[in-house]
Formats: sequence, structure tokens, C-alpha cells
Amino acid sequence: MPSKQTPHDGSYRRLFSHARMVRDLIERYVAPPWMDRLDFSTLEMVPAHYVSEDLEQRESDVVWRLRYGPEGDWFYVYILIEFQSEVLRFMAIRVLTYVMLLYEDLIRKKRLTGSRNLPPVVPIVLYNGERQWTAPLQVAELVESIPGQERHVPRFECLVIDEGHLPRERLEPLDNPVAGVFQLERSKGVEEIRRIIDSLLEILGDPELRELRRDMATWLRRAVLPARLPGIEIPELQDLQEAKTMLAERAARWPQEWMAEGYQKGRESGLLEGRRATVAELIETRFGPMEARHETLIGSGSEDQLREWLKNILRAKTVDDVFESE
Repeated sequence: MPSKQTPHDGSYRRLFSHARMVRDLIERYVAPPWMDRLDFSTLEMVPAHYVSEDLEQRESDVVWRLRYGPEGDWFYVYILIEFQSEVLRFMAIRVLTYVMLLYEDLIRKKRLTGSRNLPPVVPIVLYNGERQWTAPLQVAELVESIPGQERHVPRFECLVIDEGHLPRERLEPLDNPVAGVFQLERSKGVEEIRRIIDSLLEILGDPELRELRRDMATWLRRAVLPARLPGIEIPELQDLQEAKTMLAERAARWPQEWMAEGYQKGRESGLLEGRRATVAELIETRFGPMEARHETLIGSGSEDQLREWLKNILRAKTVDDVFESE
């Protein structure tokens, strides 16, 4: 059951190759009732590369393990994280396959619990697609039901975290880097991105988290900014601070660049229409999609008004500020 791979996938996988991200994901968005017995200081990533008995190679996205239970009676809980950008009806089957391959690998390597059982696995699907997740979470829902056969159907359920459709209150407060990533996924304009980056710089200020900040900047450049800044070349970013600086520098140059583009559009479709298009596009770049009332204002704006609004965009904190006269 292969799924489409994008540049987003690799950079997202790198984000969750950091123990801090996995810990905060579990604490904020999984929070099992037995979480207080997990020792997050023992988090370690394990190979997610398996060969099944028929020598078919399979690879899961990220697998971590950490210890559970009181000292002297510890065993490992395995956390399997799959990254998904489209809804797949049989995703639960795919995740179950990875869990079984992990178990086969643990059996071969004799990594069992003290009672010679297999350790538990928490199967998480981290979904960032636009459509709401609708595929079944339980394997039983994907198997035709025949009376009397229920006990032969695998009892397995994966946990899907649908980032784009989490209630807004679950993304606040922004004191968790995973919540910051989810908010960046849903951001609508550059001003919102800059606000989120400011919070992430505070959360990830520890020098030991420098590599995570770098990977977050790489993900931002590859997965988030191209959609918010279409047609604009985005330089390589080594840290979130560089991302913040770059956005500030870009914002300072936008009025001149977009004015020039407006004149070009003006030559093609009339000067007034070109400036209207310039104001509308720059507003959406900074603040996200406009409301109908703002579109109406721009559509009826005079040449002098459009020129003033274009200047206002640079210092405006909200869309409404753009249309205020001095």
C-alpha cells in the first residue's frame, strides 16, 4: 500500500527524530492514562527498517522506545509514528503490518519483557492533509462481518492525529513545539508565521536544541513558506532565527517589489486593476485570505486610496489597519 512521498515527508520525519518532539507529542496529543509511568528520559529511536519472513523489505517512518513501570520492573513501550498526507481507507491495515514486522524483529532479537512477552506498541498516524480524516481506525471495520466469526478478526486500532482539524483550544497555549508545528501547518499569512516563530524561539531557546531549531527551519522552508510566498525564492535556513530575520527582510522589500509588479499588471490590464491586484495579493501574503468586505473595498478603491493602502501594508498589524486613513 504505497503512498505518495513529498519533500515534506523527509523534513517532517526529521522533526520527529528529536526526542523533545516525540515527548511533547505524547504528552499533549496522546496522553494515555498510564503516561505517568513512562520515563521520557529513556526515549531512544530504534531502526524502523524490517525484512519480513518472505524477505520483502518494509520501512516504517519513525519508531521510538522508552521505559515503563517502577524501577526494577521496567520494560520498553514502543512508539511507532507514521506520517500521512492523504486519507487511505486501509491505513489501519498498513499500520498493523508495521506493528507485526516490529514484533517479528523483536522476537528474532529476543527483546522480550521479563515475563517473555512482547512489549506494547502505541501506533500513531500523524496526518496533515487538507481533508478531514474519515478512514476507519479499527481493522475490524475493514473486515466483512459474518455472525460467529468476530473472534477471528484482529482487534487493532491505530491513533490518528488529524492536525488540520484539531479544535483550536488544543493548539493553545503555544508552549509546546509540536503545537507550534501544527499551528504553522494551519497558518494563513506571514504575520501569523512570524508570531509563531517568536514563540518557538522562546520554547526552544536551550542551546542543546539547536539541531531541532535547524530541522524546524528546514521543514518551514520546504513545506510551509512555498505555499505562503508563491514565486519567491527562499534561501537555505540554518535556524529559526534566520527564518524570522528573512521574513522581516522580505517584508521590508515587498512594497517596492509588489509595486513594480503592480505596474507590470497595470500595463497588461490597466493601471488601476494592476494596483488592486497588487494590494490584494500582498494583503493575502501577509495576513491570509481576505474577508468579502476587504475585497469590496479594494475593488472600489481609487488610485490614491490604493497607493495609500499599499504603503500601509508594511506597518499594519491587522488587515483592518491597512484601510485606516491617517
